[in-house]
Amino acid sequence: MSFSTLSPNSYMLLHLLAFIGPDGIDKAILVKGLKLYNQGEEFDFLSDEIDLVSAETELLQASLIDKSTDSAFLSIHPSVQNTAIRKLSDSDRSQYFDASVRLVTCGFPNTWREDVGHQFQTWAKCEKYLAHVNHLVKHAKAYSINPMTPQLYGELLLRYLYEREWYTVAQDFVDIALETFENKTSLAFASAVDLSGLIDLDMNNPSNALVSFNSALSIRGTLLGPEDPLIASSFNNIALSYTETGDLEKAYSAHEKALSIRLRAETRVDNTYSNMSSLLLQMGKPDEAEEMMQKCPALKDFTDDSFINTGNPRYVGNMVLLSRIRLDQGRLDDAMRFASKALTFRQKLQGNRLKTCDSLYDVADMLVREGRVSSAV
Repeated sequence: MSFSTLSPNSYMLLHLLAFIGPDGIDKAILVKGLKLYNQGEEFDFLSDEIDLVSAETELLQASLIDKSTDSAFLSIHPSVQNTAIRKLSDSDRSQYFDASVRLVTCGFPNTWREDVGHQFQTWAKCEKYLAHVNHLVKHAKAYSINPMTPQLYGELLLRYLYEREWYTVAQDFVDIALETFENKTSLAFASAVDLSGLIDLDMNNPSNALVSFNSALSIRGTLLGPEDPLIASSFNNIALSYTETGDLEKAYSAHEKALSIRLRAETRVDNTYSNMSSLLLQMGKPDEAEEMMQKCPALKDFTDDSFINTGNPRYVGNMVLLSRIRLDQGRLDDAMRFASKALTFRQKLQGNRLKTCDSLYDVADMLVREGRVSSAV
């Protein structure tokens, strides 16, 4: 298979497609991604519709790529991908790999320079780009590629898979990111460490998580100072670790530090109030837990719809919390109503993931309390 007769633009397009794909390649990825960065004049043809169509047509005529008739998405056979990559020099592999990383980066939110909370609104877009990230990782391993911009590659691997509860893949990506980052004192590296801790926390390794959270806090504190919302996020995560290890007083103290920063910054106070409410419930104080939850500006009315209509998995987590508060208060019917609605939401949005299992357990436990053992099973 020879590519020597291709025009320069077609040659470059082929090698960009070789690293992403192989299926469902939207040309918008090519145009939008490289516009975000000063990638070099050789890629200017991507922003010229006539030049891009010309390069695409040449590859189609050479049967090196395909194009769907319904969606106009491009695809490239894996054997063509591998041949194209294998024929490149090491330096050219790094160049095209780097350009492909920049292409795919536009599909994911920046979650390491500010405390932006849950990114459920971006899930659909992330799903579209995730297959391309998987192929970048696969090619980087197979050909021992050294990224020209390791920081950007590391940043690409963060966050989304954790929110979707794909923990095994997320941990693999985080491990690669931690190895890739050259700057071990950057905010992105701190977020990778922090994310590793969140995965450990959800996988019931709170002691390991605490080490990661403290490391992330140290880096962020050096770069940002004590009043930045990312510092509050670190204290919040440290508090969650202490909660899971049973150090409840330390947990409450860390939550207070987070709340103090967030109140002054006027950001994400709902998150801290909710976590403090959960902690008070664990302390055996359901009434105080409810009072704390009532301080959440977004949840003050406590209607079922106020939780569900946001579409935010974090707010539905508050519905689960309120259900558990009602259960401890002896209000079983209310507890069951909230728990059942939360379960329905989680099954629809997240499928059979850990948080869905938590809700299944809550509902089953309440069914047993009602004497409906067969339904619980």
